[in-house]
Amino acid sequence: MRRPYATLPFLLLLLLVTAACGDRSGPRLSSGDLAAAGDLRFSIEDAATMLAPVETLPADPEVVRALAEFWTDYTLLALLVNREGDLESLDLSAILEPQESQSMVLQLRDAVIDEDIEISDTELESLFESERPGEEVRARHILLLFPPDATQAQRDSVRELAEDLRQRAVGGADFAALATEWSGDPGSAQRGGDLDYFPRGVMVAPFEEAAFSTPPGQVSDIVESQFGLHIIRVEDIRSPSLDEIREELRASLRQERVMQAESIFVADIEGAANLRTEEGVAGIMREVAEAGAAPLTGRAARRPLVRYEGGAFTAADFHDFLATQPANLRMQIAAASDEDLEGLLDNLVRSELLVAEARRRGIEPDAEESRSVSEGIRAQYRQFAESIGIADLEPAEGETLNQAVDRRIREVLELVIRGETDVFPLQGLSLPLRARYGAAISDDGVERTATRVEALRAEGGSPEGEEPDAPEAGGSGGDEGGTD
Repeated sequence: MRRPYATLPFLLLLLLVTAACGDRSGPRLSSGDLAAAGDLRFSIEDAATMLAPVETLPADPEVVRALAEFWTDYTLLALLVNREGDLESLDLSAILEPQESQSMVLQLRDAVIDEDIEISDTELESLFESERPGEEVRARHILLLFPPDATQAQRDSVRELAEDLRQRAVGGADFAALATEWSGDPGSAQRGGDLDYFPRGVMVAPFEEAAFSTPPGQVSDIVESQFGLHIIRVEDIRSPSLDEIREELRASLRQERVMQAESIFVADIEGAANLRTEEGVAGIMREVAEAGAAPLTGRAARRPLVRYEGGAFTAADFHDFLATQPANLRMQIAAASDEDLEGLLDNLVRSELLVAEARRRGIEPDAEESRSVSEGIRAQYRQFAESIGIADLEPAEGETLNQAVDRRIREVLELVIRGETDVFPLQGLSLPLRARYGAAISDDGVERTATRVEALRAEGGSPEGEEPDAPEAGGSGGDEGGTD
């Protein structure tokens, strides 16, 4: 059975709109390669030799992966700006499609959700009387803790002490003095148990219920929470007048109604789609995440995770989604619960259905907005290329362009590794570059590089204990022929 639709504003769903990112199968890697970018290669030995002398950097796979990502993305950027001479030919759909989908969902929301909801004064007055918004309580408490793995006898002993302290407080004993002497809450005990004023929604539910239902000057019954036993004395209750919060309350109630309307609309779309989640989807999602950037093919790619009228969300769709996300999301997926993964899947499918509904209603992306975004993306590429000196590379005598690119990127890498310059990762901007030229990073190579760094450090920092030489012209840069 699918989980009932929870209130999830459109703007949150926008974060989950997926994109078709083209063929990311990438070039083939040999056993000695850490990464490939187009027709250039970055070997495990080269990467380890760079990292080994800088012992402030741990010999950690994540450090190696960051190095490989940087080499890959900036090598591709250097190839683009120097081979093509301009950026206009680069297909930006991998970046634009998610943004255009977001634009369509926003237009859909505006078309179906009426935010001009009238809230009468009578409704406000009723809400104010029933919920007392803005009300705050000032209270003191004594917290008695149960011993770890307490026996029933120990728990009964703590409760007997709580009953005794409560009776003393009710009988007129100085509550602050009792809290200072007995409370197990070190933060408030030194203030006589004083918690100052707090609104609803701050304390755990049993504590809050008792505090807001006890009259000022009175001591509550004993309250048990996950922290232990509480004895609460309410010092004061204050609340604003309706006139003080009238417009704020009106806006809050209006927003609540809007969110309810959003929830109903999305739930109706989901119901009409007749969603059917396959068994074992959490396991499949983990498998896809663990596979990394390796392409899914055949039956593995076509495995449906969720079926709906007219289509399905497949393992390949989830693979494409992960390709647009930060790399650490894969690790989070490996550690996530089945429930969390199924919740992520539900939201991805709902996002896909919203985009399909927008298209059905004839909603299209804003062309001017797409043009503006494209210009901004190309400007970012130029800025990144200029910042590390790859915008106008001049090959040295006897060098090919590939060799010049490889040399310059390695020079920058050395500076980055030594902490002598900062370079921003391209992250999502790398997708069009990788689609254009092809790229691959070896998961096994990442692990082997980290191991090799440790070995080199044990040997003295680099092969034969020497500092690594700069790559020779004509080395791993290969021929200048392109793969586009």
